[in-house]
Amino acid sequence: MTIPITENTLRLLLPGLPWEVAEKWAGVMTAHSAASFGDPLTHAGYKDVPVSYLICEEDLVIPVGSQSRMVVMIEQEASRKVDVARIPAGHAPNITATQAVVDWIIQVAKKNENQEV
Repeated sequence: MTIPITENTLRLLLPGLPWEVAEKWAGVMTAHSAASFGDPLTHAGYKDVPVSYLICEEDLVIPVGSQSRMVVMIEQEASRKVDVARIPAGHAPNITATQAVVDWIIQVAKKNENQEV
């Protein structure tokens, strides 16, 4: 199932991209499971492994304040710090800030390559 492609959807998910490019990307996105928002969590994996979080400062879907509260919740429940990085990107940084995401993933992998879980 694909999400409806509306101008508002594209502005929220892919701000700053030309309409044709955003429309093409939106056309390959699928709907997010509604159950993930309301059903109980069955396993909190963040309690078992080190967590790194990429805060997208221009996210219109999950605002920075909400992202920051998620980090605090993870830190409290896991009893450990979350490795946080920030980039000036919207909700789909893998599309709109690809190199920044790749650089962040490489940095996290290097930090954790010798760490035991």
